[in-house]
Amino acid sequence: MTPKQETLLKKLGPFSLSQAEEIGISQQELSRLVKEEKIERMERGIYLHPKAKVSREIDFQIACTKFGPKSVVGGLTALFYYNLANQVPQQTWVLVPPEQRSHAKGYRLIRTKTPLDVGVFQGDGFRIVSIERAIAEGFKLASKIGERTAIKAARIAIQQKQTTLKKIGVMAKELGLDAYLTKYFEAIIGAIEG
Repeated sequence: MTPKQETLLKKLGPFSLSQAEEIGISQQELSRLVKEEKIERMERGIYLHPKAKVSREIDFQIACTKFGPKSVVGGLTALFYYNLANQVPQQTWVLVPPEQRSHAKGYRLIRTKTPLDVGVFQGDGFRIVSIERAIAEGFKLASKIGERTAIKAARIAIQQKQTTLKKIGVMAKELGLDAYLTKYFEAIIGAIEG
């Protein structure tokens, strides 16, 4: 591994074999670097330079590296990230294109046709849905995360002035999820006023 390659790996944070190959490190060389403990194997197909800068969201970085550039952290994980859910997710929830498949443990894939570039923020080595998208999709995913969790997330976000019902409505409309918001509208208003 050249000094230039090492610098690039440090900047990447968690990286895949294909990313290593892009900078000129073969699978054999990567295996050797892991044996020599110059590179850490985080999980199958995901690696990390020991001196790489990692954030507290390393699980998000690993998920987005594992599932590719279109993947986005969402669902219950995003609601928890924004302090809108008390339940600690047992898996990292990741939104992916409909054709994406995986049997990887530790992840809950949500295959969606909803655009994965609307209401999405670029974090430090990961992508995550905005607070408005997290809430709007919470209603779509109510059967998986629970109606009470979805309604409570909306109520907390609005009461703590993290967002407004109007912003959530605009995002729901952009994503084509306004029917889900309409279904829970009275419950949200009741929870805010109550």
